[in-house]
Amino acid sequence: MNFTYLFVLIWLAFLISSGVLLFSRGFLLARVSKTETSTCRRLSTNPNDEYVLSPEVVNEIFKDVNASANLCLPQKSRVIILVVDALKYEFGVYRDNVSEPLPYENKLGFLNELLERNPDHARLMRFKADPPTTTMQRLKGLTTGSLPTFIDIGSNFASPEINEDNVIDQIASSKLPMVFLGDSTWTDLYPRRFKRAYSYPSFDIFDLDSVDKQILKHLPKELSSNDWEVLVAHFLGVDHCGHKHGPMHEEMARKLTEMNDVIRSVVEAMDNDTTLLVMGDHGMTASGDHGGDTEDETNALLFAYSKQHRFFGNDSGSDTEMLQQIDLVPTLATILGVPIPYSNLGLINFNIVPEIPVPYLNKFQTLLLHSWQNAQQIYRYFFQYAFENKRTFNVEEMDRLETEYILLSHRVQTIYNEAAFKNFVRDLNINLRDILKTCREIWVRFDPTLMSHGLLFSFLPLFFIFLLVNNSRPVDYEKIFKAKETFYAYLINLAAGVFGYRYYKNFSFKTEEHGVIFFTALTSAAVLSFHVLRHWTNIASNWAAVRRFAHMPTRLLLFAAMAVFFSNSFVIQEAKILSYLLAGTILLLSHELLRLSARLDFRTKFKASQFLRSTALRLILASFLAICLIRFAYTLFRCREEQGNCSDFTNSGGAGFSLKKPGSGKTYILAVVVIVVYTTLTRLYLRSCGNLTGNSANVLLARYGPTVASICAGGHVLLANSSIKNIQRSHIDALALVIYALLLLQIIVVSWAPLMIFVLPPRNANTVIVNGSESIVPEIFRKMKRMYEGNDGERRDAIPVVYGLATVYSSIVITFGVFLALVMIVLLEPRASIGLVVCIAVAAILLSIHGILRYRTANSFESCVQPTFTALVGWFLLAHFCFFATSHQTTLSQIEWRAAFVGRTTGIGQSNFISGILVILNTFCGPIFFFSMYSLLSTETYSLFALFPNLIRSCRSSSAGGKVDATTSMTDLANEAVGFDMTRGELTLYEYEDIFLGTGFKLATQFFMLQGLKVFCAMMACTIHCRHLMVWKIFAPRFIYEALTTFVSLPSLILGYLLLLRIHRAVDTLIKRINKTKVL
Repeated sequence: MNFTYLFVLIWLAFLISSGVLLFSRGFLLARVSKTETSTCRRLSTNPNDEYVLSPEVVNEIFKDVNASANLCLPQKSRVIILVVDALKYEFGVYRDNVSEPLPYENKLGFLNELLERNPDHARLMRFKADPPTTTMQRLKGLTTGSLPTFIDIGSNFASPEINEDNVIDQIASSKLPMVFLGDSTWTDLYPRRFKRAYSYPSFDIFDLDSVDKQILKHLPKELSSNDWEVLVAHFLGVDHCGHKHGPMHEEMARKLTEMNDVIRSVVEAMDNDTTLLVMGDHGMTASGDHGGDTEDETNALLFAYSKQHRFFGNDSGSDTEMLQQIDLVPTLATILGVPIPYSNLGLINFNIVPEIPVPYLNKFQTLLLHSWQNAQQIYRYFFQYAFENKRTFNVEEMDRLETEYILLSHRVQTIYNEAAFKNFVRDLNINLRDILKTCREIWVRFDPTLMSHGLLFSFLPLFFIFLLVNNSRPVDYEKIFKAKETFYAYLINLAAGVFGYRYYKNFSFKTEEHGVIFFTALTSAAVLSFHVLRHWTNIASNWAAVRRFAHMPTRLLLFAAMAVFFSNSFVIQEAKILSYLLAGTILLLSHELLRLSARLDFRTKFKASQFLRSTALRLILASFLAICLIRFAYTLFRCREEQGNCSDFTNSGGAGFSLKKPGSGKTYILAVVVIVVYTTLTRLYLRSCGNLTGNSANVLLARYGPTVASICAGGHVLLANSSIKNIQRSHIDALALVIYALLLLQIIVVSWAPLMIFVLPPRNANTVIVNGSESIVPEIFRKMKRMYEGNDGERRDAIPVVYGLATVYSSIVITFGVFLALVMIVLLEPRASIGLVVCIAVAAILLSIHGILRYRTANSFESCVQPTFTALVGWFLLAHFCFFATSHQTTLSQIEWRAAFVGRTTGIGQSNFISGILVILNTFCGPIFFFSMYSLLSTETYSLFALFPNLIRSCRSSSAGGKVDATTSMTDLANEAVGFDMTRGELTLYEYEDIFLGTGFKLATQFFMLQGLKVFCAMMACTIHCRHLMVWKIFAPRFIYEALTTFVSLPSLILGYLLLLRIHRAVDTLIKRINKTKVL
């Protein structure tokens, strides 16, 4: 078989994807990590240490305070850090006037007890996180003091070791022993830093207790030990409960009560020289998720307590209500007497620093030294970063900040009393927050070169697809894309990539990646331009034959779909917009078909009885059903925070927290019913086509596999969402694993023996075959007559009977789709699985309407196998509509991380790659499913008329005004209408294999063009709105989703074409084997 088309598709997919990737590098730039580290001389009160604090040393310090940046004051206490993952601020606020508290309210009562008993020894503060609010990014901020960048969320599945200066490394290098218990993300980020580490995997979100129980098993022993200075325990139960049940479930009350008991036991066990910090790394939304930048997600809790020593009070100049998470790093360094990490941008918050006197220093002198050392560290990092990235900073702003720094460096030498210190530290904090604000702005800067190159290199392949593929006939592709020329094109691109990788610096490119993409894109553009020029005559003639204003309504619908990206309000309401556009395409198809097929004269010729039996009425009802299904999908949409009427973000009236609607049992039952109906109808369809006859591997799998998978999927839906507590998780996971195994088996079988046909053995010449209802005597008589006349030519030239040949292509694609859909169903939430089946039903109606329309308008095989532009756009819109119909939204906080753990308990595997694949299958199930089955647009016309041949007569009679001879055969009618025998079904596709495979290639490239145009519009919208107020809230997440959709859609289309090639090769083998048998 010729796989040239497949390699051309891979080439074009690479060009489009590389352009999108290049644009993302310019639009979503990551902050440059610095590898420099901070150092200091640790002053001590021990006479045996190297640097001893004495009156002489203090006098030297205050002679020149600016020279004290390399000094660290003595350690104030040991530290216990209890990280309760997803501990939202509202979880710790105690409300006296609540008679019936919600499940998350008043469960941490011990915190309130400590606050009332010792107000000077305890602090409860709002712990403000920077987005993205994923655990790994929050841990980076909590330990480095630096700001995360927007795109950092992508590495949440892989926790690389941090090479930037951080407080963990500073503690370790200062010879302060640390012990860790809990989430293994810490040991992934900081391997070999802890004296003892009890780390456990964190990604089984269905498990609320295992990690917490392991921590509690070792925690009492560690609390009684004296060989550590810092103890960190990271509990996961509250976060996992949020993901699984949401904050309004009784399990949340249980986990918070458990955490309350843990805090009580730790306080009772800790000594007087230890400071306790209880904190959440982020909050959670009404659904229990996190990752975005909403108030619910960024408002975590911080509680600090010290038994013996009071904390510094309000006179320290620090914020008493809120602590930014990056402020924890310098604060923790101050408590432990270690250097503040080099890249830190946070300020010391003295409200949680124990007020322990430092020998020979009064209170304001201690605070002054700490504050100024913090300031000098920030100035050193900021001005060094600005010097290395001059073009990204505003010159006037830099001059202003530098002038203020010089003035403050002179003022610090003149602070001799507490009043002067208060004024100084107020101005200092304002200046340092200005630096933080400036850094926030520059780290969302854009690289115009990368963005412009990304736009250009994304547009070029779309332009050449339009010229070279869209304006050429399928029979011409063999001449355009020859195997040898495609091979040379790959070699030229490889050489260009190596050149770009080797000499990228000579062209002022910052990375090897930029150089490789730049030169391969230019080289590909040159090669494609050569193809266009060589075949321009043919292209121009085909282009001229196209009507200028053809398909104008469909073009307007497509334009509206692309225009969504340019308005923030349109992006917010994109789900509804797509539903209108999708309904519009179905109405356009129905209108066109009714206009051609139904000629009704209501004044003279209309008969109600005839109309009720007509195909026209059935088409009207089918279109109405499709629109009703689309409208039903409204109930499955997930809302956004910006939609004020969204129940997912309705305030409960308490501290801005959101209520979550409990899952309805009716939804689970409906999901199970929908799954069973889908698999049953598919099985009935395949059986009626004859594709379930025989005992071949794929037939047996198609006959029994979907039934087994649907039972497992239904069981998983019911058991995974059941309130029964004694069901073992491994049993629920086994149901999902069975479905995964069936899909894997389907892929293996399709690769090995894909055909779902049964070749009937040839009849014996002396065998008499009759139906059970007939008499055997007439058949014996006819047989004897043939023997007497010697007419045995029929036996010699008998054509073998093959079951399932009329749907030989589509049956395999549909069966593959069933297994793929069932895997997606088990990964989706119950109501989302309903949405997927609804979209499949809409697709079936669209295919039926388009199949009849294509027969009615086609005048040759080529025009019959090529879908109409309206059907093409409808299928494309349906793939994207399915994203919203399966309860997804283009916000980072609503990513379904739960899918990463379906069928994967802690004993089965912890591969981050598999976790990412499962989340992608959940999030982009619509594009993956419909683009991998795109070939049905070409094949269903043939299978439809092979299964229902009366459609040929009905369509023909309507066009001929009802005057069709009843004796005329279906074959003659089909030949007269489209020029070939439609009744043979999809076997006709094999007979015109050059046109068929060329059309499959053209259809894939047309979807390439539509998806590329969509992501190009998203890129253009981000370029235009890069300074828009909502760029990071709406436009950037929308671009990320569209870019990821592109990265999964293009391989799905390639997979769909590869599946088509594999089936065609198997059909070719079958036909050759039958012909060989006949010859023998």
